[in-house]
Amino acid sequence: MAHYLAKLLHLRPAEILDTWSTPELVVTYGEYANEQSQRNLEEWKSLDNKERMKHPRPEQYAVKFRGTLEDI
Repeated sequence: MAHYLAKLLHLRPAEILDTWSTPELVVTYGEYANEQSQRNLEEWKSLDNKERMKHPRPEQYAVKFRGTLEDI
C-alpha cells in the first residue's frame, strides 16, 4: 500500500510508513485504488461486445468500505 501511494503522490514509502497512521494509509489506499478500478471498469464497458468477451470484467471496487454497525 505504501509503495502504491508513494508512486502516486511522489513520496518515499518510508515517509508514508513513518508519518501516516494505519487508518489513514488504508483509507487513502482504498480511495485511490477504487478510482483506478472505476476507470478500468469504464474502459471495459466502452469496448464493443466482441472485445469485451476477450477480457474478464474488472472489479468495480478494489477495496470495499463498510460503514459502522448503525449503518448496516
